[in-house]
Formats: sequence, structure tokens, C-alpha cells
Amino acid sequence: MLDRSNQWLANHPRWAGAILFLTTYLVFQGSLSGQFVFDDVPQVLNNPFVKNPRYFANIFLGSVWSFRGAGEHDNFYRPLQFVVYWLLYRVAGPNPALFHLFQLLSCAATVWLVYLLGRELFQNRVAAFAGALLWALHPQHVETVAWISALPDAGMTFFYVSGFYLFLKAERAGRDKGRRNVLAALAYFPALFFKETALSFPILILVYWFFFPSESSWRQRTLRWLPYLGAAVTYVAIRVSALGSFSQAPQSFRPTVRMVEGAVTLLGQHARLFFWPFHLSAFRTFDLASSLHSPWPWLTLVALLAALALRRRQPLPAFLVAWWVLTLLPCLDVRLVGFPLADRFSYLPSVGLCLALAYAGLVLLRAHWPHPEVAWAVVAALISVLILWGVKDILQVRTWHSNEVLWTYSVQASPNAALPHLFQATLFRLRDGNLEGAKREYETALRLNQSSARPLVGIAYECYLGLGQVALLKGRTKEAIDYFEEARQIAPSHSPAYKALGAVFFPQADYATAERYFQQAVKLDPQDVEARFFLGTCLLKLGQPLQAAEQFRAARRVDPTYFQAFEAEARALDAAGEHAEATKVRNMVRKRRP
Repeated sequence: MLDRSNQWLANHPRWAGAILFLTTYLVFQGSLSGQFVFDDVPQVLNNPFVKNPRYFANIFLGSVWSFRGAGEHDNFYRPLQFVVYWLLYRVAGPNPALFHLFQLLSCAATVWLVYLLGRELFQNRVAAFAGALLWALHPQHVETVAWISALPDAGMTFFYVSGFYLFLKAERAGRDKGRRNVLAALAYFPALFFKETALSFPILILVYWFFFPSESSWRQRTLRWLPYLGAAVTYVAIRVSALGSFSQAPQSFRPTVRMVEGAVTLLGQHARLFFWPFHLSAFRTFDLASSLHSPWPWLTLVALLAALALRRRQPLPAFLVAWWVLTLLPCLDVRLVGFPLADRFSYLPSVGLCLALAYAGLVLLRAHWPHPEVAWAVVAALISVLILWGVKDILQVRTWHSNEVLWTYSVQASPNAALPHLFQATLFRLRDGNLEGAKREYETALRLNQSSARPLVGIAYECYLGLGQVALLKGRTKEAIDYFEEARQIAPSHSPAYKALGAVFFPQADYATAERYFQQAVKLDPQDVEARFFLGTCLLKLGQPLQAAEQFRAARRVDPTYFQAFEAEARALDAAGEHAEATKVRNMVRKRRP
């Protein structure tokens, strides 16, 4: 049976790719009706670098959150993520369907690449096909397929697998290895600009040579390795030029006992989620103490040692396990990763484990027990797992349909995580007008964040802002100011607290105080059109119409559809006696209005 299937796949290579592609598409097509959720909203809908063509170059000049101003510091340099968003926004504007379609198609294409990779590694098409199907339908991958902001993982994996497949082809080519390795390095290069964890690629090649010693000398292998090293070095140089340094967290290179403990336990928890992908959540919590008492970290270490011991007898499955560990390593530092058990972190690493399982079940097991009953049992088990996973995928995709669905599900799935409570509070405040419920959820989020393994300043900041908004709605202005000041003190380089404070004093006609706060907000985030509009209004009230016109002009340049800013600029110019300029601005509005 397996031999006939192998022959069929050899005779119909296009059908193999089509089946894999269509299976992935059909299982995950429910994501096409999804909205922008969670980080999608600021990164796409509220991102001037995406919405305004004139800011295209800025995509390459800062980190992921640089569009929020100089106060937003992070270690993520992923310009290709926003290049894709920029292009999709030019085609369809703020239509989430096209963004989801692109993500789904790219993930389905990657499944085909995983099949090609497995075929090249195994020289067995059935095992490669089964491994690709396992990877395609693994429930942990729902987050990457259904969440637009997980594009860095999807894009990185596509180019990473492409590069490694071409590297294998180059290794097995009889001649012209140098040119082939250059092409493989070029295929891999874009992965770095989707996600920095692609830096593991040159190391993975060395690991491959460790498991599969080459007849070539180390000098020859080093020459073949240089294009991949060159790609990584070029990326690092561009990254340092854009961010000012490689990392804004220098302590990440100082190993500690806690870091090692965290890495071991996280590795075990990732293994648990791979083999038992249930109770999935985008905001899963990680508790170091309880995880150390789990059997999973220690079982995982034993399995890794066993794979290493079998390196000479079974180098292929041992290498695939090493793939999983190496590509997961960057996500195992609890000091740097806000949500260390995020499902998307396993998207690339699980390529190794899925292919290893398929190889063990359909090649190794068959070689040791060549009985038809064993083959049928393996195939039956495989089909059962795929059906179970496919059903779970379809159900899990629904949890990413909208923010309301996602937050409601996440609070139930991860009751001890702070972030779902934070956004549940926002839903209570904005959607339901339930101020007491919102206050309770904000306070719960604060408490959970403080008691977590790695408290996040951003969560505390948003909680204090939310509590301030609740206090304002209750008419408790002094209490609101105290909350906003608390937020400002814990993150003085972030602009929203200054804008919130300005918005408190503005309706009190204290324009001088409001103007100072709005000035600081604009200084920290020059692309904040709302802060600029309020600042311009304060300046107009304070008798400074020309300065006010400058702020309105800056706001409408950031967002050319912000017609209120055009009209306000014209009024400010009229107040300054610049009637001809005011007329020009009004004419611009008439031309731009749909």
C-alpha cells in the first residue's frame, strides 16, 4: 500500500502539492471572515506608515512599534511585515479579508515547501506528505494562520524553509555548489526581515553537517557556508543602522540560573503543547515554579539526550529534533518574551517534529516491523489524528473572528493571564457601559500582571489609563488625574497618558495646562493626529493661530483623510489674516472629499 502511494506521488507531483494546498485552505478558510483583532488594529488600522504612502521609507528606519513615536522601544525589526501591510492596504484599504487571504495563501504555500523539504530529506514521498499534513493541521498553528499580526512567523517560515530546501539541493548537487548556495542564501535572506529568530539558519547548517558529515573538507564547507553568514551579517548591519544597536536589552546575553531553569521548563511546556494541543490560548500564562514540578521538562531532556545518542545510527530523526530545539531557542528566555508560550513560536520549530514523527512511523517502524498490520495501524492512527486536528482547527479559528470573541474566549481559557482581563475591561467600558465591571477587570489585570513571572510595564500602563477613563466617566476628575499621573510615572516616554491628561484640562477651559500636556504627547508621538488636533485647538484658544495652523497642517499630512484638520487649519489661517492660504486649504478639501 505505502509503496503504491509513494509511486503515485512520484507520478503526480502537482497533485501532491494541490492536495496539501487545498486541504490547508479548506480547513482554515474560516479565517477569511475574521476582523482585525488585538495588535492588528494599531499595526494596520492606526499605523500611519501603512496608511499614508509618503511614510513608506519610515518602515525601514525603526522598530515594529516606532510608528507610535520615539517613546516606543522594542527589539523587533521586521520591515517586511509592514511592507506587506502597505501593499495590501494600497489594494483594498482597511479590508481585513485581503489581509487574511494573503496570510492563508502564504501558509498553504509553506505546507507545500515542507513537503518538498521532507521529500529531499527522506527520499520517501509518503513520509514527506504525511509530515507536511501533520504540520499543516497542527492546532498550534491556528494563531499564525488566523491572526494578521502573526505574519512575521508566517513570512519567516516560508523563506526559512525555502532556503533550507535549496541548501539541501545544493549539498546534493554534483557540481556548481557555490552558485546554488548563493541562491539558497538569497532565498533565506528575506526571512530575517520578517523575524529576527531567522538568525538561527546559519547555525542550523552547521548542525546539519554535524549530523551528516560531508565528504568535503571543512575548508570547502566553510566556503559554501559564507553566503549564509553574509546574509546574517548584512541583516545585523542594517538592523543596527535602523535601531542604533543590535538589542535594547543587553542583559539578554548574561546567563543566569533563572534563565536556564526557565529555558528548560519552557522547552518542556512547548513539547507538551505539541503532543497535547488542547486548551490553546493566545495569552497562556507561564509559572516557573509549577512548571519545574511538571514531568514534561525532564521527559523532554531525556528524549533529547536519547536523540543525540542515536545520532550515528539514526541521524535524520535526530537532526529533525535538533531543528525543533534550535529554532525554538530564541523564544526560551523568560526575561525577554512577554508571552513565552505563544503558539506562533512553534510554527517554524514544529516543522522538525512533524517530519520526525512521519519518518519514524512510516519509515523506521516499517523497516523494523515490516508487517502489513503495522503499516495499517500507523496509517489509521495518522488519519485519526489528522481528522481530530482538522476539526479542532475549524473550531479554534472561530475564536479569532473579532476582538469580542477573542477576549471572551481568552478570559475563559486563560483566567490567570492579565491581558485578557485588561481588554475585557475595555469591552465592559466601551461596549456595555459597565463601569463597575470595567474597574474590577482593570484591577484584576493589574494584580495578575504584578504577580506574573515577568510583569509587563505596558499592561500596567494601560490599566491605569483605563481606570482613569472609568473615573472620568463617573465624574471623579481628581481620581482620574491621579491614575493618569500614575501611568505617566511608570512609562514617562509613552504619549497616551499626556494626551489623557490634556483631555482632562481641555473641557475645563484650562487651555494653558492642556497645551503643555498635548505638546509633550506630540513630542513623543509626532504621528498622533488626535493629539495634534487638540494641541492646535488649545493654541487657537490661546491666541496663537499660526502655531495652531501648523499643528492642524501636520495632522492632515499624517492622515490625508482627516478632513476636520483641513477645516480647522483654514479657520486658524483666517484668524491669522491669511485668507488666501485659508482658501487654498478649503479647495484642497473639496478636491479630496469623495
